[in-house]
Amino acid sequence: MITRLAKADIRIGMFVEAVEGAELSFGKRRFLLESDGDLDAIQASTAEFVLINTAFGADTAKARIAAAKDGLKKSLSPEEARVKASEVVARSTRILKAELIAIVTGGAFDKTKIAPVIDEIVEADRTTSSLFFEVSRLKHKDETTFQHSLAVGTLMGKLGDALEMDKETVELLVLSGLIHDVGKLTIPQSILQKQGPLTQAERKLIQMHPKRGHQILKQYAAIPEEALDICLHHHEVLDGSGYPSRLSGSKIGPLVRVSTVCDVFEALTSARPYKHGWPVADALTWMFDRDHLFDRKLVTRLGGVI
Repeated sequence: MITRLAKADIRIGMFVEAVEGAELSFGKRRFLLESDGDLDAIQASTAEFVLINTAFGADTAKARIAAAKDGLKKSLSPEEARVKASEVVARSTRILKAELIAIVTGGAFDKTKIAPVIDEIVEADRTTSSLFFEVSRLKHKDETTFQHSLAVGTLMGKLGDALEMDKETVELLVLSGLIHDVGKLTIPQSILQKQGPLTQAERKLIQMHPKRGHQILKQYAAIPEEALDICLHHHEVLDGSGYPSRLSGSKIGPLVRVSTVCDVFEALTSARPYKHGWPVADALTWMFDRDHLFDRKLVTRLGGVI
């Protein structure tokens, strides 16, 4: 399988199909990466990404995940671990941003390009994933939608794991979290980042993003039906006052309920250009007290993994 990695993630033992950049910066193609000299030359090149063939070389996901874990665990101070986590989040945000923009603009959906981000989240230990989530909540104005999606994907994976769902379902939850807000990319930033009260027309426009996202994603056969359902219904709440379909009670499936709890919690606790984030305890209490909106069991379980 061909996998596209940021050049910082490549390791000795991988089979390089191509280095994405000018040939003059690195001219070799299709070779087993065995020497530190070649590795250093790729890192020094102008390329940003490298195509790896897992059929002929090391397992990219395992090698990268092991390196990430080692980098976060080996004699690192809390501040150094946070810096490492910030690097992972920045890299993951770049990948996610590129792929979501490609989807919105009619490009092909290739899950293998997002797979490294999913693997990073699914395979991270509790401390590491908590750092990923914490860092991704500190959003930059131009990256809000992408980092929100990254944080929600991380939360959904953590919650799915805590609920003892199988690995395939946890990976599905992470993927769904990463792409659930793609419809927001069709909404003007001036509205998404507005600091004052929204007009009725602006609010209606924002509430169209689940349908817009669903319409975009359903064009891609590779996207699972469950992910489409989460995209369309992640703003539904138990009493039927949500949108866009005003579903209630048992009509809201278990995976959608996971997405709703994670999405709302992330939104409440995140710093945005127009608001301060709530303390974690305050957000959980607010949600727990509103069991007419949110599945209280999921809120409680989420509190145990934050």
